[in-house]
Amino acid sequence: MILEPKELNHRLMVLKWKKMQHDYVLNKVFLSDSGSISVEVAMKMALQYWFTLQNDQSSHSNNRTNPTRKTKFISLRNGYHGDTFGAMSVCDPVNGMHSMFAGVLAQQFFVDSPNGPHLNDAAATLAQIEDILKDRSHEVAAVILEPIVQGAGGMKFYHPSVLKRVRKLCDDHDVLLIFDEIATGFGRTGSL
Repeated sequence: MILEPKELNHRLMVLKWKKMQHDYVLNKVFLSDSGSISVEVAMKMALQYWFTLQNDQSSHSNNRTNPTRKTKFISLRNGYHGDTFGAMSVCDPVNGMHSMFAGVLAQQFFVDSPNGPHLNDAAATLAQIEDILKDRSHEVAAVILEPIVQGAGGMKFYHPSVLKRVRKLCDDHDVLLIFDEIATGFGRTGSL
């Protein structure tokens, strides 16, 4: 039997989804046709989460003043997340391919990438994320990063424990975490 690429892709997604439901507690999934679109949607979902939460809180409060909205993202330098406008805004603004759009993209926070594969190679990165979150968590909707390896940014690998540390920082400062796993997801860089 010969399958058209679209049909083959659909069957593979269904098989993967069935395995994920068996292995993990997942009750929702969002499938997208490209990495850029998945990042764009993840960013929009983060913004919508905070918008909804803040509107719900202000409607139940006597204080009707509009709190600072969480509309910013923190991203690693040398990161690449796609070619749509939201995704481009979290790509490296200096070394990335989107520098010509700098004047029209949303301004985000950027931190240095880990400079090697060992946990101590990420000390500066983690400190920079923590500093931004201490001062600006009221503005930050999410941290977005490529887990374990920055593909288009030069195949730069970093220690998996960095992800746990970033998760903890996000939890401590009430910020969401987005893993852009298009190139590294579904076990490509280790076990799930």
